[in-house]
Amino acid sequence: MNKHKALYLIEKEEQAELGASKFFGAPDLPEDFEWPTDEDEFDMEFICQINCADAHKSAPELPETGMLYFFGCIANPLGMEDAPAITAGFQSMGNFAVRYTPLDETELQSGEIVDENGDPAGFRELVIDFSEDENDCTEAFHQLFGDFPGGEDELDGYRLLFCLDSFSGDDFTLEFEDSGYLYFMIKPEDLARRDFSKVICYLSV
Repeated sequence: MNKHKALYLIEKEEQAELGASKFFGAPDLPEDFEWPTDEDEFDMEFICQINCADAHKSAPELPETGMLYFFGCIANPLGMEDAPAITAGFQSMGNFAVRYTPLDETELQSGEIVDENGDPAGFRELVIDFSEDENDCTEAFHQLFGDFPGGEDELDGYRLLFCLDSFSGDDFTLEFEDSGYLYFMIKPEDLARRDFSKVICYLSV
């Protein structure tokens, strides 16, 4: 397998400015954005947003501008025991989603996540810094691109887009079974077309 350069995502306990790359909190969205829903028509959890203009300098495979969003059914790994569990292997494409908008932060609106009563919900946001040095990672190894360690035949023709590690913040713990990794995989031709609709997910534990 060819060696692909990885860009590591370093989370920081800071409040994010509009358009900043971040985990959790509420995404900054275009006005006409449709929130992804799972196979049962429930809203997916917002995982993170990546400001492509900031990440593109070290990950030129990304678009030069715009925002990349990752969503998924990760309520159970976040400690909500009544939610469906995620087991190792390939995940249903209907339970994870990647969205992209070419708009920059000047054209986005700060979002808000509320519960069924309209009260604020969700976890506190974590600002993302980027590093090309894996030694800057302390407890978690989130990354854009790089190599996928598995040898599954079904992933031939795909490359790693994003790796989400198990990790914790002040108000959450994201645990994929035994400290596993969730991989978002994309075909190179789809990445080149900026088509993120066919991204697949694989959980390695």
